[in-house]
Amino acid sequence: MVEDLTRTFVAFFVIIDPVGNLVVFNVLSGSMSSRQRLEVAAIAVLAAGTMLVAFAVGGQEVLEFLNISDAAFRIAAGALLLIPAYRMVTQGRFLETAAEENPKPVDVALVPLATPLMAGPGALAAATSLSQSVGHEETITAIVLVLLVSFVAFIAAERVFGLLGESTMRLLTRLVGIILVAIAVQFVIEGLQVSFPGLAE
Repeated sequence: MVEDLTRTFVAFFVIIDPVGNLVVFNVLSGSMSSRQRLEVAAIAVLAAGTMLVAFAVGGQEVLEFLNISDAAFRIAAGALLLIPAYRMVTQGRFLETAAEENPKPVDVALVPLATPLMAGPGALAAATSLSQSVGHEETITAIVLVLLVSFVAFIAAERVFGLLGESTMRLLTRLVGIILVAIAVQFVIEGLQVSFPGLAE
């Protein structure tokens, strides 16, 4: 059991990537108060956890019932992320102008943090497959542990990045935007390759 839990924890840690998401969290919540940043962290972790646990328990059945393929899910995730990520690269912000002036925690907590970054196609697929191979208990425990690590990392972000200047943060915002665009495009490519296997050749 311990071996299965450790292996499952490592798998989710690599897929969810709390360290990489820490940079994204700091960029997206940089103009918020400490209380708002705490809200973003809590909402993102709870939302991602809900989705991952749901998929661990019966996600595949839900997708099959709704007749939604893994390819369609990946393409939708990429499309959802691509436009705001492109805005980060070109305009230096993730949200529309009006929302950027008075950002709400939920504006960035659900998209892109909770999904598709934390509970993206890869993590949801892993929740389904690992639940079937090692069991619900180990899978859900590993999910909770990784999300706790993510929450602690998010809370520490303000202190970790507090020494960076404004120009550095602007550069970091665009760099994160480029990374998010790449992630979005990769989601779409993977979805298309599954739908049209000839594209992978």
